[in-house]
Amino acid sequence: MALGQLTHSAAVDAWLDELADREPGSLSEADQAALIHELQRIERRVVAARLHVLAAAERAKTATRSGAASTAAWAATLTQADPQAAYRDVRLATEVEHSPIVKESLRRGDISPAHAAVIVDADRKLPDTVTPAQREVVQQTLVAKAQSLSPSRLRKIARRALAAIEPDEQVVDAHEDALLQDEETSALARTSLTFHDNHDGTVTGRFTVPTMQGHLLRKVIEAMTAPRRGRLGASRAQTGVPAETDWDHARGTAFIELIEHLPTDHLHPATAATILVTLDEAVLREQLTAAGLDTGDKISAGQARRLACNAGLVPVVLDKASVPVDLGRRSRLFTDTQRTALATSHETCAADGCERPYAWCELHHWEPWQRGGRSDLRNAVPLCHFHHRRVHDTGFVHARLPDGSVRFSRRT
Repeated sequence: MALGQLTHSAAVDAWLDELADREPGSLSEADQAALIHELQRIERRVVAARLHVLAAAERAKTATRSGAASTAAWAATLTQADPQAAYRDVRLATEVEHSPIVKESLRRGDISPAHAAVIVDADRKLPDTVTPAQREVVQQTLVAKAQSLSPSRLRKIARRALAAIEPDEQVVDAHEDALLQDEETSALARTSLTFHDNHDGTVTGRFTVPTMQGHLLRKVIEAMTAPRRGRLGASRAQTGVPAETDWDHARGTAFIELIEHLPTDHLHPATAATILVTLDEAVLREQLTAAGLDTGDKISAGQARRLACNAGLVPVVLDKASVPVDLGRRSRLFTDTQRTALATSHETCAADGCERPYAWCELHHWEPWQRGGRSDLRNAVPLCHFHHRRVHDTGFVHARLPDGSVRFSRRT
């Protein structure tokens, strides 16, 4: 059938034009829901038709005759699509052609391409002993479940697709476990972490990790960014929660806090996980000039002073001739024993209204160490990552209240 014979395509275009010119806001809630459902069904049918053509092009080797390396490359060039997405489409198109039940469900718009991909993947992973008739039963079962499940939920259920034809639960359990082991092995093989220095004071990273570790990280970050109820009278500024939360930014700052609290004493060599902060002795006292890192970068003097409070970052203090006069100065740091003792009087960050747990706090010298402050319990103040930054922020002033808490206010 030539393209010119697709007489109904003009009618479809006309209907879409009419819909675009109409204000959906004038429709009732029920009509809007019905329209969205119908558009989704049509969208699925259109994708099914495209996959049908891709499968035909793959069989006919159309791409080869056109000089393209593959059907996916040919389709990606034609449609300006991402090559990886085009590859997935061609693979799905080919597999659907061998699964009549899935193909027909997709053609009717009953399931989405994502659902279809889950079903054909589950079919591919069934044991070799499964007969064609049994495969049809499994496919029909999954197609029925897809009517009420998202693709991600269907994917989890599909690991036990064998249960549709296998009455022995132990066999189904063993099959599911084997699938999970394969997934975990593949996930570990694809694990990666990359960094890119943006040369603007930030580093952009991208990582791929197995699902379990990804969820572990997500749970930690979500726990750190969950809204907390401050004590009575505590302002949002005091609790560290901005009035309008940018959750991407909140997760980013939580990730920073997590990185700075990672234990490194068990790493070998331990110095590989230690950042050296190099600054003049005068800078440490006068709080004026940027400090250098052993990575070749620079940070502000305020950032350097904050980091100098923590045992994981070692300050290298230079004299006027730029000769190191002190490396670490371990006496400036609070000991583990002192930290444990302070936990008896502080359950949370000392900032008024902040409920960050004490375990996540950094010990700050109330009377600055560089000005003669001692590393003893009377001079120790536990502050969370947010408030430790704030105490070194020249835009704010802070005062210690009779109960030992710290109240911040913007400098006027």
